Amino acid sequence: MNIGIDAHMLGHNETGNETYILELVRALAARASGDTFFVYVENPDALPREILTAPHIRVIPYATRSSLRRLLGELPRRAARDALDVLHISYNAPLRLPAACALVVTIHDISFEHFPHFFSRRLHAFLKTSVPRSARAAQQIITDTESTKQDLIQTYRLPLEKITVTHYAAGAQFRRIPEGAALARVRAKYNTGEKFVLAVGNLQPRKNLERLMRAFAEAKRDADLPHKLVIVGQRLWRAAPIFETARELTDAVILTGYVAAEDLPLLYNAADIFAYPSLYEGFGLPVVEAMACGAPVLTSNVSCLPEIAGNAAHFIDPYDQTAIARALRRLATDDAYRSELATRGLTRARLFSWERTAQQTLQVYYKAAVQKQPTVQLASTRFFR
Repeated sequence: MNIGIDAHMLGHNETGNETYILELVRALAARASGDTFFVYVENPDALPREILTAPHIRVIPYATRSSLRRLLGELPRRAARDALDVLHISYNAPLRLPAACALVVTIHDISFEHFPHFFSRRLHAFLKTSVPRSARAAQQIITDTESTKQDLIQTYRLPLEKITVTHYAAGAQFRRIPEGAALARVRAKYNTGEKFVLAVGNLQPRKNLERLMRAFAEAKRDADLPHKLVIVGQRLWRAAPIFETARELTDAVILTGYVAAEDLPLLYNAADIFAYPSLYEGFGLPVVEAMACGAPVLTSNVSCLPEIAGNAAHFIDPYDQTAIARALRRLATDDAYRSELATRGLTRARLFSWERTAQQTLQVYYKAAVQKQPTVQLASTRFFR
């Protein structure tokens, strides 16, 4: 088949969304399924060599950087010109596609439905209209977790058989790195000190960073901890209160901004504790990345996070500042407990695989194509064995 993948977000520092598309395409490039993949990008230089040189991958630059023009004009034209059997897009689908082209939509989460106040009015109105329309128009939907699948079913009344869960994974670069010069350099580069708590996520209200900072200050004061709190992430909408809280806590909190890709695994490895007290997630990829690097994880007991972390994290109520502070104190002072969580995390992280995600995604493509053209695509049923 000819399969199109919208990868416009590559090179835009869109964190989890960008990682998902990059690692999915990388895994598809590494396998010979007999299909041809048309990967539509704004900047081909954002793709690694193994994708650019794969014989069954066609990298197609977009002619526009306008989301509206891409969805209304360019993607429908490309789908016809490239004779696509399937188009895979995230969240927002074109209003029209060629009759023969099946649509697969990935919806990572629907946080805009539950936390509208965390979005600008314009973005919330757009997502509130576009995402349910795209979900209903798609032959198949991919989402990250069973938690989000149930959320989609309950919120949009979608049929169970239309949604497939494909867990994501930490990239190969996220692994244990022995203590040495590289970790010393990253500590010096970001002024972390020897002991620090790491948080990774865009600076936005949903990540619960203000409450984390205040809980950290409480734990540091009560237990006389030597740690700093290092927060990695780029500024998004409504980030001003996060900066204000950080200023109140002076040099105990470090906001690094978006860090270079090669530095993130080092920071996970150097951290004493990884804290991720998010209010809502579709997957929570930093949790798996931290576990793969051997960092003991503290995370929330809401949405998908218990599903992802399993028995390999210390769970807290993300709305309870005192509970977060208590957990930070225990993890910072109990070496045996921290070591136990790190070991469990390494085991847990190995359960996730981009190769498996790619295989499951291929099955979704074939299923969508059969739904769209059952008489033409019956040969694809051999892939369901």
